[in-house]
Amino acid sequence: MADGKIKVSLVSGKDRTSTVPEALSLIADQVQIPDKPVLIKPNFVSTRNQLSATPVDAVHSTLAFLKSKGVNSFTIAAGPAIGSADDGFENYGYWPLADEFNVTWLDLNTDETVKVAAFDDKLNAQYLNMSRTMSESYIVSVTRTKTHNNVVVTLGLKNILVGTLAGRTEKQKIHQGSKAINLTLAKMAQHVAPDLTVLDGTEGMQGNGPVDGHSIDSRITLASAHNIAADVIGLQAMGYRLNQVGYLRYAMELRGLTLDDIEVVGEPIEDVKIDFKSHDNIASQLTWPVEGDWRPVFDAVGD
Repeated sequence: MADGKIKVSLVSGKDRTSTVPEALSLIADQVQIPDKPVLIKPNFVSTRNQLSATPVDAVHSTLAFLKSKGVNSFTIAAGPAIGSADDGFENYGYWPLADEFNVTWLDLNTDETVKVAAFDDKLNAQYLNMSRTMSESYIVSVTRTKTHNNVVVTLGLKNILVGTLAGRTEKQKIHQGSKAINLTLAKMAQHVAPDLTVLDGTEGMQGNGPVDGHSIDSRITLASAHNIAADVIGLQAMGYRLNQVGYLRYAMELRGLTLDDIEVVGEPIEDVKIDFKSHDNIASQLTWPVEGDWRPVFDAVGD
């Protein structure tokens, strides 16, 4: 392994209680936790469809790993588009985590907020309200690998960016067409992004995700201590190309990140890759590129 490479672990298996710990152990030397609150963000886009949500076992294994790194208290936070965070914690079996770990529960939809710049449907500025707690924490994104109805795939970064928006109305404002939403996610990612990502693709969602898709026995788990690298490798393990996913393509360019900067540890992508069926509207999603140079459009909306 070359010095300075960003590690992304890629593990294959059908038991997340073993694959999540293995994936985290492979990148453990790159996990550096500062002296700030640790916030775990599962994905609860819906609080009544388990396939759309992060399995509690993946969060349990992540908490155990962080505890082994010296973390003694956690906030578990969710901001569902449908239902309340408490509904999700109840329906998906999260409450017993507090029997083993020192957990505080947070509904991001009701948190104090700070403003963040975004794009409207004409690619002009609008401003959204995002969670203050999220912006002040060490953020751990634990989410299922899923296809999406606006941005092709939803993985660790998008779980944080949309989840941090305070309330359903704010979440709806982000959906301003393919060009705008990809620029908005890249803009938001300059202010808030995961410090540690766990992608649980033991059983993924394909087709009409992120809520109405169907199961795929993908048997992949990924982890990284970089804010977008797990997603970059994850989308490839799902059978997609980087130039299909606008917000991640933008985020890579903004960070000066290339695929050569990333080292996959564990399984090679080609050995475990499985093609997820895309959403029915994939053609319209792929109209995300801005005509000409995207940077002047991006930079014209201030922070």
